[in-house]
Amino acid sequence: MSKKNEGYDWLNDPFDEKKAAAEREQARMGGGAKLGIGCVAVIAVLFVVVVIAVFSLALVGMGGL
Repeated sequence: MSKKNEGYDWLNDPFDEKKAAAEREQARMGGGAKLGIGCVAVIAVLFVVVVIAVFSLALVGMGGL
């Protein structure tokens, strides 16, 4: 095999236009999706914390009777 072909990575072909276009599309849409998932995760964690706080206050209130 020649030295020219040894350095060529045919799996990550830099001249593959279809693959490059798909990667650009994924990168463009990825940021908004990640932001949306992050916001939903923060809201879910806050909801769980509030629910735990309400139930713990309710248990403390019932224990004092």
